[in-house]
Amino acid sequence: MVATHSFQPYTYEVPLEVYMQIYNKRFPQHKLFPFILDSQVVEHIVEENGNEKSIRKTKLDIDAPGWFKSIFNIHHSIFIEESYYDKAERKVIIKTTNETLNTKAKLEDITVYSVHKENPNWCQFTQTGNVQLLVSVFGFQKKIENYVLDLYSSRYDESRKLDLQMIEQYKDELMANYLKQQQEQQTNTQPILSITTETNIQPNTIAS
Repeated sequence: MVATHSFQPYTYEVPLEVYMQIYNKRFPQHKLFPFILDSQVVEHIVEENGNEKSIRKTKLDIDAPGWFKSIFNIHHSIFIEESYYDKAERKVIIKTTNETLNTKAKLEDITVYSVHKENPNWCQFTQTGNVQLLVSVFGFQKKIENYVLDLYSSRYDESRKLDLQMIEQYKDELMANYLKQQQEQQTNTQPILSITTETNIQPNTIAS
């Protein structure tokens, strides 16, 4: 059985390009996100049309009850984040899947960042996902699936609050750079703003 989750769209009152730069500032570590233990971009491709594909590997602390950690014998988790930035459409799609315990459970999360329909200088966020246990866990299957969904809900609310704090912290600096690049683009002197903050891709060193 697959348990699913989805949330109402959320609006950030900054341009998509600015929000995505703020989003990337949480990696590899940030004091507002202590549950992110480490993170690396392991692949980054810029297509001929300027669109960007990235794969990020992130190690997260597990804020879980003892029974959950005991069943799976884990204390942290590794997630793989695949993102695609369509510059013409001004849309970013991020697919996140679990590497840890991927033979026992399948977690998939899809987040979409797009331009708000009513204001091109705002970014709209939507999130959907599912969790499915691939093995029987002594009658705990439904309990585990419900726990993961509850965790998603609590993390969703927490992440929105943290995002607003990040926007408050970095907005002035990044908005100034964004507006400057917008002016330069109009005179065709600069390429389109990249959302990627890491340009040197390092060999994967995050231990599973």
